[in-house]
Amino acid sequence: MNQDHLEKLLSTGYKLIALETDSPEQTLNDFRPLVRESKAIYQWENNTGLSRMEASHINIPNTKTAEMVINHISLSKLFGIYLLIGFNSELSKPSIQSSLNKIADDKSGNKIIVFIDNYFNYPHKLMSKLLIAQEPEVKARSLEQTA
Repeated sequence: MNQDHLEKLLSTGYKLIALETDSPEQTLNDFRPLVRESKAIYQWENNTGLSRMEASHINIPNTKTAEMVINHISLSKLFGIYLLIGFNSELSKPSIQSSLNKIADDKSGNKIIVFIDNYFNYPHKLMSKLLIAQEPEVKARSLEQTA
């Protein structure tokens, strides 16, 4: 995904973005140029935890699980773009949905969560607050399956 497209996604005003991709690792790498623009970008993987993209070898304590990372994001007062990889299965949990609703309703505008995965089961509770984007290959495949 090119940098202009990522910038547009991040500037939509949505605080929750689901990005469907066939290559989550490449999509993660597509965000790297934004770090050079002084954006605080964090990446998360289950059981590994949250880290700043430019210092991915340093994990932030108490962020290994989905509940922990969402709690950390909720409590943070700093601007951040949070790239959560492989979070699809976690979206079905009511406690996660409730916390994400609160983050989406926060008027401070200082946090954006980008879920990156191959596929999402979108929870009904979050649909009005979630921007769904698909990379071109995924969109083409989705159209073929519905035809």
